[in-house]
This record gives sequence, C-alpha cells and structure tokens, in this order.
Amino acid sequence: MADTQVLGTCVFGRAGSSPASRTMLKIKVATRALIASILLGGALFHAPVATAMGSGDKYSDLQTGVTYVVYKPSNTLKLKALNFEVRACRLHPGKEQYLLAGFGGMDQGIALVETAAAYNCTGIDHPKSLGTVYINGIKAKLGIYCSGAKCTASKFSKYGGEITFIAPATKLLKATYIRVGTQGGFTQTQLIAFAKGLKPVA
Repeated sequence: MADTQVLGTCVFGRAGSSPASRTMLKIKVATRALIASILLGGALFHAPVATAMGSGDKYSDLQTGVTYVVYKPSNTLKLKALNFEVRACRLHPGKEQYLLAGFGGMDQGIALVETAAAYNCTGIDHPKSLGTVYINGIKAKLGIYCSGAKCTASKFSKYGGEITFIAPATKLLKATYIRVGTQGGFTQTQLIAFAKGLKPVA
C-alpha cells in the first residue's frame, strides 16, 4: 500500500464483522484524516526537508537538488497553493527526496506528488480503476477512491480519485512518477486539466 501520508488507498463500503472488513474500515478512516492533514499543509510523521534555494521559484530550486524531472503546475484550477514540502524518502531510506504540494482546501483540495520513478518514494495506491487517460501524450491510470458495483465514474466528484503516470526521462534528468489526487469536490475533467498543466521546469 502507498505511503498514506501522500494519498493512500481509500476503501469505502459498509463495515462488516470480519477481520478483513474491520481492517478496510480502519484504512478508510485513517487515510481520510491523513489526506486532509496534507491538504492543510500538516506533516504527521515527516518534517519538511530543506532543499536548494536561490531562484525564488520553489519548483526550480527543487530541480537543482534532484536528478528526476520536476514539474510545476500551470493550471491549478484557480486553487490557492497550500503547501510545498520536500520530504525524505521513508520507503527507501537514503534515496532522493520527493515533492508533496497541496492546492485548495481540506474538503476540496488537490494533492500533487512527484518522486523518482525508479524507486517511487510514495508506494502504489489501489483505487478502483476507471481506465486510462492521456496526459500530454503519456498514458496514465485513472482511479476512484471507492469500491463496489455502485462505485462508478459518475461518483468521482463525491469520493475523489487520482491520476498516476510516469513522465519520461530527458537527456539529463531521470523519469518522474507523478500522482495527482483529490478526496472529492472535483470532476475527472478538472483533475485531468490540472495534470495536463504540469510543465517541466528544466
């Protein structure tokens, strides 16, 4: 399961009495709280890690300190930037730091995660698949944070979901794993527009 501080796997549905169902309910509750804390700029387990400074642009400054391509949003859907955190790679200690940025608010916000694709500091989420979309020519996975037969694409703005893809390497920089997610309040079209607005800073 992915690093739940980032976006995590949201499991929805009615709680049962079996150990498995109780575990799924705990994941649901914990992940909701963790996503909310991120969108507010909080850090429950990690403190933000200092990175290279100097240009006046946080994304450009981050690029000077990592070997993967850093992407900056050019279409934030008019959402206010909440936080910009460069975190240590908890899943792969000693590896390059990763980026977590939040936009909007706790109830209706978007989280952006960027990490080296080679080892992915955030892990892998398992939302219910809604198929694939193309982000600037790159094939991406689209998922919704709920499960069951009634969990359809039309419920995306209610439950939220994510887009994940790997942006290719360049001649000088390595490939980047990108996750753009929301816990609700946005349509698939809006999340796709946010993802398509990501532009490399280098």
